[in-house]
Amino acid sequence: MIETKFTELPWHDAELLDITINRRNPGYNDQVIINVCWPNGHKKALVFDDCFELEAKMNFGIIAQENIFDASSIDESQKLTEIRKKWAQLGVKLNKLKCFEIRTNSTNSIIRIYALSCSL
Repeated sequence: MIETKFTELPWHDAELLDITINRRNPGYNDQVIINVCWPNGHKKALVFDDCFELEAKMNFGIIAQENIFDASSIDESQKLTEIRKKWAQLGVKLNKLKCFEIRTNSTNSIIRIYALSCSL
């Protein structure tokens, strides 16, 4: 999947099934994998490669499916600038780092994945 199509996926009313953090190749390719049931009933995973940070503010205790409200791909933000500066001090250029943000309806949760790429 080309990254620019991330926002074109049918996010609204898709169901977040689970989130997996893959650290089997730590530092070389840290991954976040999100399994989603799309509105058409198909279950597909989104794989975020070369992750540098994950923020998850998840609210629990609500008896409902974790439906997604929307998702966005952010190229510039204060947090992206902070991450880029931190890694630049170590000689790592992260010019293509993006923030992939997913907001849910059911629990008003927010997931932010700072990664270089995303594929379906």
